[in-house]
Amino acid sequence: MLLQGLRGYRGYPGGFRAYRNAFPTVELSWWHRVGDKRTISRLRSLAPEGFRFSVYGHKHLTFLPSGKERRRLRRFLRRFRLFGPKAGAVRLKVPQDVAPEGFARWLDLLEEVLAEVGPVPLAFEGEVPLKPLLRERGYALVNEAGGPFLYLVDPVEVPQEGEGYLYRTAPKGASEG
Repeated sequence: MLLQGLRGYRGYPGGFRAYRNAFPTVELSWWHRVGDKRTISRLRSLAPEGFRFSVYGHKHLTFLPSGKERRRLRRFLRRFRLFGPKAGAVRLKVPQDVAPEGFARWLDLLEEVLAEVGPVPLAFEGEVPLKPLLRERGYALVNEAGGPFLYLVDPVEVPQEGEGYLYRTAPKGASEG
């Protein structure tokens, strides 16, 4: 089943309490900062059974393996896992200047962190040279079929089959959040 929602609920008439009755999922922006524990707990308690929270982030990831990057990834993924059974997926955008060789080492680091914190469904947005590596490692690609699940953002056409998430840009006047 393809769960459809918006990229953020802020500005939705009636706020999250109304949003949760209209949609089964939302994509939260963690681009600038990771969600805080209290907000995650509040949203999780307000969401009905079966609701899913996905997140988009995080601009502070370097996509270069290092101790600092390990700590960022660990914090980011642990925080996402606080959504528990209401966790959807994480969308990560890889910058244009990331080379495939370095990215492969970063994926090794990511997989070490995932082994430590637990599984997280990940969908990547990246340049064409990175896509074969992501497919080979079994990751989902944003707006492309063929991965473990679909993660679609503002698609022109909605597939009739497939499981995953579809997020549309919030209407004018609303902000991501």
